[in-house]
Amino acid sequence: MLKTNESSRSIKRAQVSWQQSEIDLKIAKSSLAKQPDKSSMQSAQAAMNALSSILEAQGYFQLPAFSTVELLKKCIEIEPSLEELRADCTLLDGTVERDSFGTTRTPHNHFTPAFAKACLKACDRIIKRTKKYWKQNKRQYFNP
Repeated sequence: MLKTNESSRSIKRAQVSWQQSEIDLKIAKSSLAKQPDKSSMQSAQAAMNALSSILEAQGYFQLPAFSTVELLKKCIEIEPSLEELRADCTLLDGTVERDSFGTTRTPHNHFTPAFAKACLKACDRIIKRTKKYWKQNKRQYFNP
């Protein structure tokens, strides 16, 4: 993870990541019933994009794309109250541990509908909390 100065470009990147997180969340919701694996992965992706948006606005780039917990650790340095999301991030990191893009997936480690629903709820809490952050900081950055 590298950092440069905050700029209009970094804020624009943050806004794009924020918008993508909302799109990813919609995909996760729409695929919950028939594709729990897709829903779980999209939930994790949505959370990563939401947390990344906070860091990108601050000038961070080359962010980790494998762990919501790692993103959260850095976000907490900016906004300590985000610590409340740690359990949700830990759950979502389980999607990466289960998937590995199909190459090392354990046959007994399936994405069940219950797991996908839990991921979706965790993601929803992260999105809502991130949106609250953006609303509190909209004068400095953008209005979600």
